[in-house]
Amino acid sequence: MLTFGMFTDTHAHLSFPDFASDLPATVARATAAGVTRIISVATDLADAWRVLTVAGEYPGVFAAVGLHPNHVPDSWRTDLQQIAELAGQPKVVAIGETGLDYYRSRDHAAAQQEMFQAHLDLARQRRLPVIIHCRAADADTLALVRANVPDWRPWGVMHCFAGNTQVALECVELGLLISFTGILTFKNADVLRAVASAVPLESLLLETDSPYLAPVPQRGQRNEPAFIPYIAGALAQIKGVPVEEVARVTTANAQRLFGLPA
Repeated sequence: MLTFGMFTDTHAHLSFPDFASDLPATVARATAAGVTRIISVATDLADAWRVLTVAGEYPGVFAAVGLHPNHVPDSWRTDLQQIAELAGQPKVVAIGETGLDYYRSRDHAAAQQEMFQAHLDLARQRRLPVIIHCRAADADTLALVRANVPDWRPWGVMHCFAGNTQVALECVELGLLISFTGILTFKNADVLRAVASAVPLESLLLETDSPYLAPVPQRGQRNEPAFIPYIAGALAQIKGVPVEEVARVTTANAQRLFGLPA
């Protein structure tokens, strides 16, 4: 097991069925690997309740509540009203994940944009950071982000970042952090490694997006928070700094954004 200090996995889906049979062991492996804080992120209303249950069972697990853009139900406005109520729970540290996803279709682009705007409004009202999902929707995502920059920084994160350096640097200028997953370790991820090289370490976060996107050398397996050190190792190599420095700075960034305890 790789261990290099204290890490934060800023985006995992511990409430998903993939972890139903071994969640206690999953959290224990993460702790053994130095991953002492995990943010478990909801994708819909039912999942938000599950995320809160998981966060309540493990001291180092925190919650984010929101509605994923891949599914925009007719009831999303009512669902978001309940999300707003759940956002007041003590272990909720963010709104999300939310955003835009045009990868398979733009048929529901307008509805996604309306729902994303409502999440941004909620995050501002609650003064919580927002976790932003963006896939094949850079232009529209940036347009909404530009129109909604609050008066504090940092105020959100571009989760599972997969864009180019220009987009990343604009996001940072607008007050967002950039988060990398196991994709950073993939052979075909040269564009993403260029982003990692260009963006200051003080603007970066680490995440697994578990159970998806397991990093090399675990690629093809179910991903889990214990694999964060592999992503950190890749980032350290790109930055030319010790892995311990990546652990220290990205954890401090997570504490600053999400208000996590020291």
